[in-house]
Amino acid sequence: MSLAEPKMASCRTGTAIAVAKLRGWLQLADLVSPLSNEGPLMNRLRPFLPLCAAFVAAWLAGFPSVAARADDSDSGPAPYAKFIDDAQVQFGLLNIIRKNGKVYIEIAASQLGKDFVQTAEQTNGLGGYNSIPGGINSYARIIRFTRSDDKIVVTWPNTYFIAPGNEAAQRAIERTVANSTVAVAPIAAENKTTASVVFDASFLLTDIYDLKDQLKQITGPDNPDQAYHLDSDRTLFGPSKAFPYNVIINADQTWANENPKVVDNVPDPRSIQFRVAYNIARPPNDGDYMPRLADDRVGFFDAAYINFARDPADSRIVRYVVRWNMQPSDPTKPMSQAKHPLVYYLSNNIPTQYRDAVRRGILDWNRAFERIGISDAIQVKDQPNDPNWDADDIRYNTVVWLTESNSGGYAAENPVFDPRTGQIFRTNVVIDADIMAYSNQAFIYQVDPTVFGRGTSLVARERHYAEMRQQQAGFGKVALDIMGRPLSGQGLAQFNDQLMESFIVHEAGHGLGLQHNFIGSIAYTARELQSKDFTAAHGVATSVMEYAGLNLWPRGYGQGTYWQTVLGPYDYHAIHWGYAPVHNARTPQDEVPTLTRWASNWADPLYRFASDEDVDYPSAHAIDPRVAQFDFTNDPLAWDETQLKLVHDLMSTIDKRWPKPGHSYDDERTAFGFVFGQWQLAATQPEHYIGGEYLSRSHAGDPKASPPLVSVPRAREQRAFGILDKYVFSDRAWQFSPKTLNRLVYSEWESLQGGSWAYQQQPRHDLPVAEMAETAQRRQLARMFQPLMLERLNDLSLKSKPGVTMSLTDLFDWTQASVYGDLRDPKLTGIGEVHRSLQQWYARMLARLWLTPTPDTPFDAQSLARAELKSLRQDTKVALSRPHLDRLTRAHLESLQDVVSRPLDARQLFPVKQ
Repeated sequence: MSLAEPKMASCRTGTAIAVAKLRGWLQLADLVSPLSNEGPLMNRLRPFLPLCAAFVAAWLAGFPSVAARADDSDSGPAPYAKFIDDAQVQFGLLNIIRKNGKVYIEIAASQLGKDFVQTAEQTNGLGGYNSIPGGINSYARIIRFTRSDDKIVVTWPNTYFIAPGNEAAQRAIERTVANSTVAVAPIAAENKTTASVVFDASFLLTDIYDLKDQLKQITGPDNPDQAYHLDSDRTLFGPSKAFPYNVIINADQTWANENPKVVDNVPDPRSIQFRVAYNIARPPNDGDYMPRLADDRVGFFDAAYINFARDPADSRIVRYVVRWNMQPSDPTKPMSQAKHPLVYYLSNNIPTQYRDAVRRGILDWNRAFERIGISDAIQVKDQPNDPNWDADDIRYNTVVWLTESNSGGYAAENPVFDPRTGQIFRTNVVIDADIMAYSNQAFIYQVDPTVFGRGTSLVARERHYAEMRQQQAGFGKVALDIMGRPLSGQGLAQFNDQLMESFIVHEAGHGLGLQHNFIGSIAYTARELQSKDFTAAHGVATSVMEYAGLNLWPRGYGQGTYWQTVLGPYDYHAIHWGYAPVHNARTPQDEVPTLTRWASNWADPLYRFASDEDVDYPSAHAIDPRVAQFDFTNDPLAWDETQLKLVHDLMSTIDKRWPKPGHSYDDERTAFGFVFGQWQLAATQPEHYIGGEYLSRSHAGDPKASPPLVSVPRAREQRAFGILDKYVFSDRAWQFSPKTLNRLVYSEWESLQGGSWAYQQQPRHDLPVAEMAETAQRRQLARMFQPLMLERLNDLSLKSKPGVTMSLTDLFDWTQASVYGDLRDPKLTGIGEVHRSLQQWYARMLARLWLTPTPDTPFDAQSLARAELKSLRQDTKVALSRPHLDRLTRAHLESLQDVVSRPLDARQLFPVKQ
């Protein structure tokens, strides 16, 4: 029988059904006897019955349920030999069969019901529109294939609930806990000899990856008419690959939008084809791996579970460290080679000038493993010149180079771990080419001033990190030029080389399971950071997992190394805690006493750890000002002031160095942007001290442990507010040279093709300084006066004696004096544009706090807002009596008086807090 025969058989089956249907209708019309073919009209109809039946069969084909029932009931799985007769078969962990434009998976009987690890990765993107290739690797899931009649049920089993060693509890979990069904796929063929079955993989053409949700980040969740949808008619299978330990099936998905208004860097944004790579892999089965229980004092990613094996003393939550199976080959020796070394392969598309820096950044971690007796733990090789070598083979860990239009540049590492144990068994590093094109980041803060703390995914945070580092690199290049130490030739190459190495050593740390550590930049003194010898040996921070910025000092100071390119003390400590063997331990619980002792030194500044949740200052969740990004020294406020003074000096002379002869004034605008970015970074850090509390992760009984919460002293908070007053709220902070401002323009183009990356017209030709000032000032005030901050400040009075730390009254008093202090000047004649705007905005904020407060605003804050409005009404009245006010200032004060009077004179009903 030919391969076409099953289709014909299906057609004959459909015709038989049609005949039966036709007979039934004729019976209802009494035209034919139910027991015979005889009837009043039957003899006349008999010659036309086959034609009528064919017509009815064609009509019934339009009803899928009927056709499907006929096909399912009569056809069943095809014989294996016949099915693969003209198919393409790729042999691997699971055999991949391609036939007639479709992809099928062959699974052995012994693999049914077994666990595999599945990930999904977007392999192309939109050049930076929140859709990046290789960067959004879905977290690994266990995937399982089971048979039900002539179908394969594809599920993601629930791995959160465990009961190791307790069969009864495990049975209870299986009965109680729900899994997630991915798909139910028909079995297309069955091998009676081997008992393997072949099933349809078309379910991978649907949005299992949840790309629709990611695309909403581009179009916006509040714009449903702008949402992209999956076009199944233009979605098909891409290449597939089969390897011994994994298989790759690519889905080329077309996402459509008839009226797109955002994406502009594809030929036709109405139709975008994304490639999603589904990777199904064999879980690691080394046989000698033992999970390690996590500790909150050391920063490893963890895999969390709910353990029902026994009734716990405190919590059922169990956390396993995410790490590699890194062991010495001979534990009896002080030093031996790694039993399971981690090998990276450098892609052949990495530019030559950066390959050495990438290699060094990865190999730097060997020093930490050598301290625990493991040599050659990590190896780096070049991609083999072998056409059969494939980076998609899960046995290879890769470093690849990407190119995008407007991503801003980034690097990210994506470790894949077994969700059941936390064991990492594959990783890859992606580096975007723009990571070294830092001129793109000149005005990142002006564009998005709330970028701090954003991004829930690791990749989003790493993009933010790269953007900030690029801005710092651009600032360093400008500052060194103005200070008479311009980077060029070998000096510039070394600067960039160290910058690249610092990126990679950070990402390689993530590949080993390490989290960020944002308290690592305040352990060293200013004098130590100004020493090349010290920073070359110990780094500019205690950890490469810190977001350490550019260690740059003004003229007259010493100058250490610019970037963090060596492991710090915390890094050695973390690797020791996470990877050093605990002798004679046979279970994870056996290791706990030793691990607890190793982690007990958190109070030592060299070994402290604090991560992403501790820098969420935009929401006021973060409270410890020692935990920050891109700050330095054990006196961060002094560092901020040093940088702000440096920025002031640079801005006053920038027009003497730019543009260079023959260059456009774009260069001066870019240089100004880098310097302004450094100003904004340094000027925002002091706000972290407002209402701050030092947070300790030490456990009870740890050496030199402080209480979990200690309020920041009031004098330090007042000092921090003084910096905000001088460099953010003061009118003098925004007084730049008119000559400089008249030169900060941009070049205009008329591109006949390309999107915003080719040319994006700005609303104004000049730099909107007043708007920039208002954005920065409003941001600071909004953070300090958000409800959660006001609640925390108010509650500090319950935890500290009066005057020990800042109070809610202090916040209102200090801000009132900063914003409106000039109104009490008897010599007042005028108020500048920037300060007028600040006064108007703050008055309206006070009015909202009093008149329309959010439900979670403390009553005390509402009362203080009313008191400040009354005080301001009196101050404006006195200020309006000054005899020499200019016209604009007088109009401003009269307007301000009206703004203040309306909420004070309003009659309203106040809602009761719920």
